[in-house]
Amino acid sequence: MITCGWCSTHYQHWQNRCDSCGGPMPPMPGMAIGAPPPPAPRSVPSGFPLRVLLTNNIASIIGAIIFGAGAFMTLMFLVAGNWGALFPGLFALGGFLVLRFGIKQGRSTLHAFRDGIAVEGKVHQVSKDTTTTVNGEHPWKLVYHFRVADHLHQGVLISFDSTLSKRVSGQPLWVLYVPENPEKNTLYPPVK
Repeated sequence: MITCGWCSTHYQHWQNRCDSCGGPMPPMPGMAIGAPPPPAPRSVPSGFPLRVLLTNNIASIIGAIIFGAGAFMTLMFLVAGNWGALFPGLFALGGFLVLRFGIKQGRSTLHAFRDGIAVEGKVHQVSKDTTTTVNGEHPWKLVYHFRVADHLHQGVLISFDSTLSKRVSGQPLWVLYVPENPEKNTLYPPVK
């Protein structure tokens, strides 16, 4: 199963572009690196920004849930005239801070997609991320390296995309990085 990194549409067989959103699909393991990303500013398929900021952003999802639960409990305590609302208020504040962190990370990723500088990177290592388990499964962890001037930088991608397991050390891939801070980077096209 191959998944479009832009819109999460699933395909049985690889194709150059997604039929649903029109975004380019990442090359499969063993294929050539493919054409470089278009020059900045780049457009991204509709719906992709929302997924990066909220719906596919774990920090944003967890932060929104904690914030919502904390805000609701705070409101209930205040309506009841109970000053114990301080505790759920702190809970809501913590959720808000996690949500804000997730959105900030998402904006950084979108900035890299839209305005980042393209450079050829290489797969450094692929392994199972045993620190995370979802539905009894461990995701894949892809570590990639890329150079900016004379400095070697690293990026990490965590994904349940099983095609990552077939990527090998040294395989080229396109990386987009934010010029002001190359530590803010992403793969192009995105891998789900």
